Amino acid sequence: MDSVAGSQRLGLALSGGGVRAAVFHLGVLRQLAQQGRLEDVAQISTVSGGSLLVGAIFSHADFKWPSSKQFLDEVFPALRDKLTAGDLFSLSALGWRGILRENLRILFRRAEILPKLLAARWGVRGSVKDLPDTPEWHINTTCYETGKNWRFSKNMMGDWKFGRHFSPDVPIAKAIAASAAVPYAIGVLRLELPEQGWWRTDRATKKPLEKISRPMPSVRLWDGGAYENMGLEAIYKPAEGLQGCDFLICSDASGPLGAPKPLSIIGMLQGKLNSPRLFDIASDQIRALRSRMLIGSIARGEVKGVLVRMGTSMRQFGMDTVALKERLSDEQGATALNYPTNLTSISRTDFDLLCRHGFEVCEVTLATYGKP
Repeated sequence: MDSVAGSQRLGLALSGGGVRAAVFHLGVLRQLAQQGRLEDVAQISTVSGGSLLVGAIFSHADFKWPSSKQFLDEVFPALRDKLTAGDLFSLSALGWRGILRENLRILFRRAEILPKLLAARWGVRGSVKDLPDTPEWHINTTCYETGKNWRFSKNMMGDWKFGRHFSPDVPIAKAIAASAAVPYAIGVLRLELPEQGWWRTDRATKKPLEKISRPMPSVRLWDGGAYENMGLEAIYKPAEGLQGCDFLICSDASGPLGAPKPLSIIGMLQGKLNSPRLFDIASDQIRALRSRMLIGSIARGEVKGVLVRMGTSMRQFGMDTVALKERLSDEQGATALNYPTNLTSISRTDFDLLCRHGFEVCEVTLATYGKP
């Protein structure tokens, strides 16, 4: 790739946004794979839809990060088939036997159903301790008790206020479900915690300072987007720069704030992830602030990276008329951006549109702004 030096360690921050985000990020990864850059990925930080995607990638690649060739030849076609074949979370995904078996959980403990569906429908199995050392994957959630960014990785779980555990044995499907547990739509996921092995850590470095008793037997976890939907915090600190990587690609497939949408049990059971208006407004403001901080750091030369944003028009890059005709139109980009946030199957036509949008925006953003 001309825009990013081959010796650089890449960091990926993949936002939330349900299946819409997963497919857009697939397009971004496909662009990197075509340029032989997946081998350079050293850090991955994900929220919600981003977490769902990376979990599916690891599951389809025998718990290893795929090479660029393996991604293009095997993983991408398999995930295209998977995402277009059926719902991940809805009444149809459960089936009538599942509905009868889960009964009241559908109404009051939906987050506990999602890990089962991830295992059964997407083949997500294993523990976070089984993940590879490289790239290091940070699965972001929000701790209901502390209000902080609770993260899972191969060697650590917790947050600075609650405490951290350095040998977590948590199912990957459960960590992903917590990352995608949209407040009020899916609800909190309750995680039982090991009694031993908890530490108070340095807030900045995460290094253990003092062994502590388990703060409580269990913790409630929400969608990582309740704290920050872009997944930046694990690998980008405004005052410290990038963490464990040399060049950051932040893929933001967050949906637009748009008009208020009613909350309904029926909509939730159909896989729609609507949330209260106050939550949507707060999330939109946090996203705007984080975006400005990242772009400001890049502009000042403090960090190297790009923000690949869904809905970006090719016209913003100064393309001529001939070049524009080879790309998706503004209308097609807007259609991709406004695809609903849900966990239901996506048609092949919509899949190809969203994926191509991610592919093109990544390609042109890197070519324009990604020079080291």
